[in-house]
Amino acid sequence: MALSTSIPELLEFGITEKVKDRKLPAPKFTPERASIILAEADILGDCKTCEKWQITRQTLYNYRCKLREDDNLLQLFTLKRRMLIIDWQADATRCLKVGLNRLTEIIPVAETEEDGKVIYAIAGAMKVVGELKLASDALTDPIVTADEQTKLLNAANSRQD
Repeated sequence: MALSTSIPELLEFGITEKVKDRKLPAPKFTPERASIILAEADILGDCKTCEKWQITRQTLYNYRCKLREDDNLLQLFTLKRRMLIIDWQADATRCLKVGLNRLTEIIPVAETEEDGKVIYAIAGAMKVVGELKLASDALTDPIVTADEQTKLLNAANSRQD
């Protein structure tokens, strides 16, 4: 390949592949966005969160550094994390209710081995979700009441003004 190679020739050799795949610049830092990302990373883990939000681990690290310095960000993070936990707990409860309803429908009419496998699978899934919910309830902060959520939001909003 000569030094005077044209762009189409470079494309042919794949040299500018990285330029084609370059992502748009990341959105500017906002406390709202950072608090959601930090809360999700705390619950889902760094890798999944970075992939979901298309950010680098360095960006996540930078957000964590800001979290230590910025009271407004800390309050937003605390609120978002608690809201995620509450949502997960509600989802887990719904899952258990749906599973229980399904079992009460299937068990009385179960006749085949396949029905038994379905019952076993549902009961197993309910066991896992129930154990996770129990552990989550025992290990997480107390649930924030609606009044506490409002206070946290108002405090965060007043600091932004």
